Amino acid sequence: MKVVEGKFGNKDEGKDEITTSEFLSAFVVKALQHEEEGRKVKVAVVMYEDGEMFEVASNEQYPDGVFMLLHMAANAIINETLGVTQ
Repeated sequence: MKVVEGKFGNKDEGKDEITTSEFLSAFVVKALQHEEEGRKVKVAVVMYEDGEMFEVASNEQYPDGVFMLLHMAANAIINETLGVTQ
């Protein structure tokens, strides 16, 4: 899994910024490719605005499955940040 470079801690607003809707639109294309291949992928989406809202949505029906998806994502980000993955 390759994590998109997030430039964590860099608060230069507007610099190489992608809107949420642009990001999700690109993700829809990737999901459609998987579905056309007959793959039944699961997804979890987290939306967050500092001091305002926190929402989690998923097509996984079981809380354990959603937790697993989020935990896998967190570990992938940590490993990428620490340089564990290539």
